[in-house]
Amino acid sequence: MILLAAGTSSRFKSEKLTAFLKGKRLLQWAIDSLGPLELEKILVVKPGFPLGLFSTDGFRVVVNYDYRTGIASSVKAGLKSIDPRSEGLVLTLGDMPYIERRDVERLLAEAPRGREMTAFAFQGAKGFPTFVPRELFPELSKIEGDRGAFALVKEGIANFRSIRGEKRHTVDIDLPEDIEGKS
Repeated sequence: MILLAAGTSSRFKSEKLTAFLKGKRLLQWAIDSLGPLELEKILVVKPGFPLGLFSTDGFRVVVNYDYRTGIASSVKAGLKSIDPRSEGLVLTLGDMPYIERRDVERLLAEAPRGREMTAFAFQGAKGFPTFVPRELFPELSKIEGDRGAFALVKEGIANFRSIRGEKRHTVDIDLPEDIEGKS
């Protein structure tokens, strides 16, 4: 599993992953929810990220020095760090505090193999987490810019299967207003 946490937080105007939500730092919600999973867990951060503010037990930390080029560089940094024998990988985002361990477990149980990506969807919107099978790793390693794994579906390289999700599968924190009143 790859937890992406190397964004620039440009819309938030400060390091959003360190902001507090309901008494806990935003990124810590994802770490705590996903930490108990019995699988390889990688946390991708940018250089200088204040890791000391977080308890990252169970995660291997990978630094994406190319983070300013977009999310694709973080996906690729994580991809280079996983066990090449993995059947696939699960991608999720550090600014999505409502993703739970059971979501990853359900995703892995329902994800078919082959060239089909699987993710939760809510009211027509693709959500997270997302499963990418090993068969797509070569193509995934070629994405560029501010495009994530779903670019493979948009470009017709991969098929897509959605799992019926809930609103929480599509909720991320982008602006200070997204957190205000929830702390």
